[in-house]
Amino acid sequence: MVINCQYLGIVGNARKMKRYSLKILNILITVSLTGCFGLFDSGSDRIIGKYIVLWIDLQENQTISEQFEINSNSSTQIISEYVFAVGHNDDFIIAKQHPTLGFEGGFEIDTTITNYYVVDMNRKILLKGNKYFGPLTRVEFDSLRLDLNITNIEFDMNYPEKY
Repeated sequence: MVINCQYLGIVGNARKMKRYSLKILNILITVSLTGCFGLFDSGSDRIIGKYIVLWIDLQENQTISEQFEINSNSSTQIISEYVFAVGHNDDFIIAKQHPTLGFEGGFEIDTTITNYYVVDMNRKILLKGNKYFGPLTRVEFDSLRLDLNITNIEFDMNYPEKY
């Protein structure tokens, strides 16, 4: 009888250890997943349709992207960082951008340079290649706006020029 009791005690302890180990494993997995997702931050503002102002991890990474489907998590970048002003109508998006020094430069925003872009959303002008004109200087941008008859679009989505 004593041997059977000891055997039952060992089996009982093994079951307790297994449950205890599973609880510890579940806690570690939960903490790990929460920790990984907590490392990344992002945000977006809808411009129109599938077009969004998007930043991931740092606001200095703010770009204009086109989603593959409206409200999907997948998109392709159209204008690189740092986009700080956007306007649009049904056919075109206009944007102002200060380039950054990229990953190696800590994504520092160079406010001494302002690039301008025009995105042809419905491919009214650009039939092949990129959907946008740019980077443009202010003079080139103003001239293109006259040529495309889009002088009435205002920059109505404005962000800080530097973070």
